[in-house]
Amino acid sequence: MTAPRSPRRDFRVLTRRRGGYDGAEMYDVQLQVAESGALVWAQTFSDAHQADAFQAQLEEDIDTLDDASFRRKYGVPSNT
Repeated sequence: MTAPRSPRRDFRVLTRRRGGYDGAEMYDVQLQVAESGALVWAQTFSDAHQADAFQAQLEEDIDTLDDASFRRKYGVPSNT
């Protein structure tokens, strides 16, 4: 019996800071295809603490969920 495939093999998480309106900073938590760097999706936050909490949950899930559960929870198509 083989172990379930880990999403960590296929995806990586990246957070980028960028300027927003009126000098505000925005935080993009991105899910990328590990092999190519292609963007799967990004979630944008104006609050650094919310971005950090979302990234922490995403990182935990990418390490603990099986591939099918991770894709279902985060809306990742099976052809990605």
